[in-house]
Amino acid sequence: MATASRRTTRAANKNGASSNGKSNAKTTKTSAKVTPEKLASTLIAAAQKKFGVKLDTREQRIAKKVGYATRERLGKNLLGLAQDDFSWETWNKIFAKIFGEPTDLKYPPEIVAGAMAIIYHDVPTEPEAAVQALIDYNDRSLEERNRREREERENDDLNDIEELLDEDDELDDEEEDLDFVDEDEDEDLEDFDDDELDDFDED
Repeated sequence: MATASRRTTRAANKNGASSNGKSNAKTTKTSAKVTPEKLASTLIAAAQKKFGVKLDTREQRIAKKVGYATRERLGKNLLGLAQDDFSWETWNKIFAKIFGEPTDLKYPPEIVAGAMAIIYHDVPTEPEAAVQALIDYNDRSLEERNRREREERENDDLNDIEELLDEDDELDDEEEDLDFVDEDEDEDLEDFDDDELDDFDED
């Protein structure tokens, strides 16, 4: 019986349990002081110090997207209604007075999105869903703007290539003009016989 008891004790110790009931298994030490917020703040501070740039937080990014989406969508709506009487410069000033700048809204994104939900039927009335709808609008708008800019750059490159080709064609035409010899002049050269050359030699 004593032998069996010792075997049981050794097996328990091997599996990480001591004879006094405490576990011998190693535990990973984690600092209770480290939080996601602390890590994010450290990263933002490091980027500012080392590279001179400021990383936006999640809340700041969301607020900016909501701000830009709201200003753009309302502006395009007003442009379609007012047409020639509309001015983006004037509208941007009005928007700033009401909502603040897109990068520095006067109100939380949920409030701004809620106002948009009252005006537009496709913006959900639930705050989080309304915010997400404006974020999606901003993402689509940015993607479309990037696509247009990319196409413009490609068109500019094609125009540059066409101009170079036109310049090459002009050079080819000039070379052809230089290579052209009038037939009459060519015959005169053929008629210039050896006797005439001798006359020049005698002189």
